[in-house]
Amino acid sequence: MSRVKVVITILFAFTLIFVAACGNSNSGSTGNNGAKESEGNGTVNKQENEPVKEEEPPVKEERQIDMNGETLKIINWVDGPSEETPEGALELERWKEAEKKFNVKIVYEKVPWGESIKMVTNAALTGESVADIVPLDLYFAIPAINQGLFMPVDGFFDFEDPKWPAGMKKHGMVNGKMYGFTTSISNASGIYYNKTLFEREGLPDPHDLVAQDKWNWETFLDIAKKATKDTDGDGVIDQWGVTNTAPTLERILIHSNDAAFIEQKDGKHVFAFDNPNLLEALHFYSDLYNVHKVVKPSKNENFDDYNDSQTVFAAGKAAMVTGEVWEGATRTTMTDEQGFVFFPKGPKATVWQGSIENYVQNYIPANVKRAEEKAYIWDYIQTWDRVQPKLREEAEKQLLADEKDIEAMLEIVKYSQPIFLPLDGALGDSAYSIGNRGESPETVMERNKLKAQAAIDAQLNTIKEAAAEAPAAK
Repeated sequence: MSRVKVVITILFAFTLIFVAACGNSNSGSTGNNGAKESEGNGTVNKQENEPVKEEEPPVKEERQIDMNGETLKIINWVDGPSEETPEGALELERWKEAEKKFNVKIVYEKVPWGESIKMVTNAALTGESVADIVPLDLYFAIPAINQGLFMPVDGFFDFEDPKWPAGMKKHGMVNGKMYGFTTSISNASGIYYNKTLFEREGLPDPHDLVAQDKWNWETFLDIAKKATKDTDGDGVIDQWGVTNTAPTLERILIHSNDAAFIEQKDGKHVFAFDNPNLLEALHFYSDLYNVHKVVKPSKNENFDDYNDSQTVFAAGKAAMVTGEVWEGATRTTMTDEQGFVFFPKGPKATVWQGSIENYVQNYIPANVKRAEEKAYIWDYIQTWDRVQPKLREEAEKQLLADEKDIEAMLEIVKYSQPIFLPLDGALGDSAYSIGNRGESPETVMERNKLKAQAAIDAQLNTIKEAAAEAPAAK
């Protein structure tokens, strides 16, 4: 979450560079109509006592590729696989096998976070690719795709293969074409709760409420009200039901009621200022702050509020904090036990959601040569059978209380809901104006609708012509 400020700065600074960049691929704006999921195989009718034969899955023909010693380069801001770890050793062994098999040299370069998009942009001006596989956060990728800096990959992979993670096709698709791909979706948001505090206050375990299909806004509010109190009798609340930054809680609440700030109408992205589900969420958000007073206020109205919320929760002074799945491991000073559960459903929701800012997939720059072969080799070197064990390994690092919390963390990534909100400040204004100053949601949305729509048009509804006319990937 500390990246939000950096994101805004980089996107603004590189808008002019994006416009000048040469795009050689198809592009578009984010679509919510992801590719149709595979239907699954039906069962052929047999006589009652006749055993049903399981059909053998088709054997995929292995491609014969000779890269003539060329390089397949991957850049990322995290460390590459290391022989010092079991998983890393397996990956590197796979790399060595591919290098020999395809006569290719695989290179992994670690770069600072936020530098990848600069490198891709600058390389586009020279006509050379900085790398062949580039992981990016969605908010970096979308503007770059719309400027023609990445190529569609529909023809490179079989996206009907069940090995791809749930939700990837929806969020990797831009204007009807696939651009993003990944072996796993490892980030989503939910609720961390102070299990020690819950037990002390006699509050119900959220996991039990999930099992009873009662984990919703009503039970969430009831818990928050009972947890919020003045524990030392000085007349000042010092234990809160909920904490985190106001904008974070606001947009998670909106998503939890089957709504979003941006929606599609007639093929165009629009600011959903009058969406009933969104307004319902904003009214509940307002009540949490102004009527029930169960959320610790974001008094600074900047990133200091995030640091404050983490300190408050880790110190045992808040029952719940919204958070992404990696944040549990950061609470090394917390002495109380922390649990993790899905964010509760709003009245209009039918499924869980895991709204996040930092959603990463891989992309292939538009000027990559022999891209189809390199995509095939990238696929070949992935340790697909180790995806779930690695996700569990990460969940087990999050300092959680028990197995139920780990299982919830492994499940919520299936409902990961990435956001890209080019709203020209409408998110912050609405969060603070409603939460801190008690303005009505309708007033705030009306005030922001024109500037938010202009920002959306610039980032999501404007597609570079050269990119739009480029041929689809083969």
